[in-house]
Amino acid sequence: MTRNPRSTAASALAVVVVAGLLAGCASPATDLAAGAATQLQADVLAVSRAAAVGDLPVARTELRTLTEHVTAARDGGKLSVERQRLIQATIALVSADLTTLETQTAQAAAANAASAQAAADAARNSKKEPNRNKNNHG
Repeated sequence: MTRNPRSTAASALAVVVVAGLLAGCASPATDLAAGAATQLQADVLAVSRAAAVGDLPVARTELRTLTEHVTAARDGGKLSVERQRLIQATIALVSADLTTLETQTAQAAAANAASAQAAADAARNSKKEPNRNKNNHG
């Protein structure tokens, strides 16, 4: 069974999301409160699950939610500036990867639509051809 390249890329993105963001959220330290860490880990999991199944719009929405929670944790004194920078840098990388996947998905959809249109045009033209041949020989 061959895997869809988009699905493979989305799965790879999910691994990056988990590895990168959990590194920023999971380590026990005084620069991240336990409650905030739990929330951020749940957000990371939501992003990675959506990315793993190729649901890019949901992954994007969940990434925005994660960003909002990072900001709220920082504003509430539950996250250090340094830890926030680390998480935000990783979020930026994941966002760039999502943008790449979204672009590839849009390009593939456009190519599929063009291919379907070309096939429909060819089918219409092949139905017209026999009529022209009958008229030329009759």
